Amino acid sequence: MLKGFLKLIKALTVGVVWTVIYIYGADLLMISLWNFDFLNISHWQVIDTFWENGGKIKTGRDYAFVAMLAAVIPLWLAGWRYFYRVNFMALLLLPFTWYNNRMIRKYGENSSRIVLKNMGATQKKPNLEEIIESRMQKSSRKPVEKEAVIIRQNIQEKLSSAGKK
Repeated sequence: MLKGFLKLIKALTVGVVWTVIYIYGADLLMISLWNFDFLNISHWQVIDTFWENGGKIKTGRDYAFVAMLAAVIPLWLAGWRYFYRVNFMALLLLPFTWYNNRMIRKYGENSSRIVLKNMGATQKKPNLEEIIESRMQKSSRKPVEKEAVIIRQNIQEKLSSAGKK
């Protein structure tokens, strides 16, 4: 329940901040491009009288104006959704992570130290009884003829006899 409440608080905070910034920016853009303040009712009345008197969209500039008016709300919602998904904690820690990565690149590249990762769990050390038992098993073995040496000698004899022919 607390997690949902925190998400709601984040959504409302992001929504308020994004709305203020977006309305200010969109209003400045509309005023600078078309001298139209979409927050002013008198400007909307001018458009209403234009349509009532049979006004038509003729130029590309008029189409861009209508497209901009139609895109105001979808862009606002898309921006709100985008900024809600941003991890603000990572954003706040960005200067520290940047500095840390910079120091690692500066001093860690030519370092002679070796970093061992993922070594896993350490192996259990054998106790004294296990050591003695393993050594006794090794010493009780009978000496075995080295089969590999015998096989190599046989192959060498066959090759030398084949090479003489």
